[in-house]
Amino acid sequence: MRTIDDLIATARERGGKATTQRVIIWRALAQDQTHPTAEDLFARLKPELPTLSLTTLYHTLNDLVEWGEIRRFDTGDGHIHFDPDTTPHAELVCLRCHSVVDAPTNACAAVTLPEQLAGYRIVTRTEQYFGYCPNCQREIAQAPLD
Repeated sequence: MRTIDDLIATARERGGKATTQRVIIWRALAQDQTHPTAEDLFARLKPELPTLSLTTLYHTLNDLVEWGEIRRFDTGDGHIHFDPDTTPHAELVCLRCHSVVDAPTNACAAVTLPEQLAGYRIVTRTEQYFGYCPNCQREIAQAPLD
């Protein structure tokens, strides 16, 4: 994700505003590695921004996705997650606790994207690996058998 000043300039270039709420949302996402959902961000920001609505948050997130500043992805847990790291990488998703972390870069094969595919202009791709995180593996191993 670019700097806050760059995002302010982009918002203004596109006819939008750099409101205090937007800037706080942008700052909250800037170095976030937790792959938060909108609901996670809302809960985190609500104490600082008591007037923040979920609608405003979604509009801001959707703008950032449209501008290519963050990625939006589904992990199959019923929630949409957001990632400010737009470089090519994969996510590791726990099937039990639904945590999401970035896969080590050496675990992912570099793939050259086709410029076009079936009439689509290709701009990005995603890669996800599903399994059990170390904490869930320990809990599963320690669970008594019924």
